[in-house]
Amino acid sequence: MQLRRVDLQAILGFLADVGGLEFDERVPVEVLARLQYLVACDALLFQEIDVHAKRFGATTCFPSHDEADHDPDDDALYWTLGPCPICHYRDRTGDMSAVRMSDVIGRQQYHELPIYREYHRPCGIEHMVDVGLSAGPDRHRSFLLLRGPDVRDFSERDRAVLEMLRPHLEGLQARAAARRRSWDEPATLGDDNRSRAWASLTPREREILALVAEGRTNAQIAARLWVAPSTVKKHLEHIYEKLEVGGRTAAALRMHPISVAELTGRQAI
Repeated sequence: MQLRRVDLQAILGFLADVGGLEFDERVPVEVLARLQYLVACDALLFQEIDVHAKRFGATTCFPSHDEADHDPDDDALYWTLGPCPICHYRDRTGDMSAVRMSDVIGRQQYHELPIYREYHRPCGIEHMVDVGLSAGPDRHRSFLLLRGPDVRDFSERDRAVLEMLRPHLEGLQARAAARRRSWDEPATLGDDNRSRAWASLTPREREILALVAEGRTNAQIAARLWVAPSTVKKHLEHIYEKLEVGGRTAAALRMHPISVAELTGRQAI
């Protein structure tokens, strides 16, 4: 489906809004709220499912969700009745694209399933679209958008918008994972001066420095973080000043235990 100009502008607006966020959680509520504004729904979740162990991993919801309210009996009921047809579809095809429930099963057949009659319908769930993300074997990770019975199913436009956003949502996950790793880095440094220097950096500066240590160029870092190369350059200037070094190689070597030969042998700006 060819999206309208207004939809493309809305997608660019979403990317601009979330591109500057600094976070180390899997999905901050700001991302979910902005995504819900882009594709209207009654509820929106980020979910991780271990199919082999039959359990849900960390789940972030919008509207607000209190993990203390989570009932393990709900999980047990789901696995007794399910998993749902979309989960079966992922396992069968390996397709991670944005799919609606109505894309994988007819409405009447869906309504006859125990997972619908005893789990989805009592929860007020009638329509859903699932945006798959890469995961390991027997694991599913996705954004799940839900609508109740009083509204129409998600449109082809909705599915196309989410599919266009899918690689960027993958990027958000990669950024969060890099930032979580960066927070753990001081514990492995073993040097008080190095640890203090690391603590002086902002989360975004730590993330950029970690990418520098991987041998990424300014342009590659900019593309990864959805910012301009000039922004990366400015962050690096702040990093050099805080670490009291003269360039990217010295900065990376001060904070990351890799050899000079390994780092200088990579492409750099």
